[in-house]
Amino acid sequence: MQRKRLLKYSIPVLCAWLGFSACSLEEKDLYKPVPEAIYSDAAGIANGVTGVYSGLRNIYGSQMGFTITTMGTDIFQHGKDGGYKFMDDYGTALNASNGYLGDLWNNAYATINSANTLLDRIDAVPMDETLKNRYKAEVRFIRAHFYYWLTVQFGDVVFTEHETKGVVNDLGRTPKADIWKKMHEDTQFAVDNLDWTQPDYGRITKGAALHQLAVIDLLQGDYAGAAAAAKKVISDGPYQLLPSYASVFDYNNQKNAEILFSVQYINNALFNGSGNQGNAFFTPAYDQFGLLRDVNQGGRPYTRFRPTEFFRNLFDKNDSRFDVTFRMYWFYNNPANLPAGKKLGDTVVWQISPGVTSLVAPNNDNMHWGVKKHDDPTRASPQDLNGFRDYFVYRLSDTYLLAAEALMLDGKPEEGVTYLNKVRQRAAKPGTTIAPLSAAQLDMDAVLDERARELGGEEGRWMDLVRTGKLVVRVKKYNPNAVNIKPFHVLRPIPQAQRDLSTVEFPQNDGYL
Repeated sequence: MQRKRLLKYSIPVLCAWLGFSACSLEEKDLYKPVPEAIYSDAAGIANGVTGVYSGLRNIYGSQMGFTITTMGTDIFQHGKDGGYKFMDDYGTALNASNGYLGDLWNNAYATINSANTLLDRIDAVPMDETLKNRYKAEVRFIRAHFYYWLTVQFGDVVFTEHETKGVVNDLGRTPKADIWKKMHEDTQFAVDNLDWTQPDYGRITKGAALHQLAVIDLLQGDYAGAAAAAKKVISDGPYQLLPSYASVFDYNNQKNAEILFSVQYINNALFNGSGNQGNAFFTPAYDQFGLLRDVNQGGRPYTRFRPTEFFRNLFDKNDSRFDVTFRMYWFYNNPANLPAGKKLGDTVVWQISPGVTSLVAPNNDNMHWGVKKHDDPTRASPQDLNGFRDYFVYRLSDTYLLAAEALMLDGKPEEGVTYLNKVRQRAAKPGTTIAPLSAAQLDMDAVLDERARELGGEEGRWMDLVRTGKLVVRVKKYNPNAVNIKPFHVLRPIPQAQRDLSTVEFPQNDGYL
């Protein structure tokens, strides 16, 4: 197989940074505004597209992205540490001054503006038309992707599809249904102008665009359209479910046939930004129990997210996804703190209660189970937070579950359940089976349960619950910390800075001050 190049998110700006030998002596108009200077030729456009991609790292693999999508759901409650526990109990501290919500708002609009700036200029640049349309498609996909995050998190938000120049403080809130139409147009353009594969690994493809189209169709209530888009990925795309669930998360197998779209990280400080930090957030404070920090046991423990009892008990005994997802065993690795009769490498014995011990770690506020999907054993030190693992945004198994959901909602549960059962079938341990669901058993809770087993801990859970109308009922039922959750929590508060700076009416979401 031909080795594919990797899309790296970095744009060299200063000539001196590259060395004078890399510079062109071609005369340039140095007094042009920066966008006009950068987007004056095909090379500048190419760099600009790469820059738009870089915005994805702000939400995928970051503490902000994980917190906003994982905390306060039915499958994760807060761990021992962290300053955002209030996003789990839905108390009064979840308000318009929330730093992560402000970061999401600002990062999303910065990327959207980068996309708009390029799209406003690309038609004036002489270049191959096929390549030009490919670049447009990639950037329009990413613009729609960020509007998905914004509208599902905040509801009606500011919408603009042209570059923001200078200070703009007179834009109000556009109804989310209108924005979804624009997202659909952008994503359909990507479907129409992208191939199934790209020369640079990590770029948007037709498969990723069809998957996103299915999600947007579900938002709009076009269940037949969502089913058609998802089924086309499955039937026509070059993807396949890997034989085992574990192989999907094999660190040495990240570029596999199941991945439709992943955000790229690379073991190179120049191109890796802040890195994929998911290795830390699901890791409990095992180092407070006489163990040394170890990249093979979770590395640096941030103890942000703890699996709920509901999530831990959701798996069939034959489901391989349980062992791939959870870390529930630790091993003695500190020669200075070995209990009597134990040697290095033995499984840690935990005291669960007075006189009761277990090899399975407890799952409480002081010590909880971890999640292994984001492990990165290649970091030089367990202190290193910035990992190199790619972040999987869309996987084919996710597409199967979208097809099942869409067909169920379209009144075709007999067909829909076959897609869900395909995912369950792959999950069975070798030599075993997991009982298939019947068409009568296929409802939204069954879909969400399967999405938890398949996609738990991969970001997106909070938005899945909102998208399906199940946030409040499932979080109240399965997350013991969410004692204050109310119907208005299906939307986040609009960041206060946005409202303070606006010169037009910019109402806050109901329930927030």
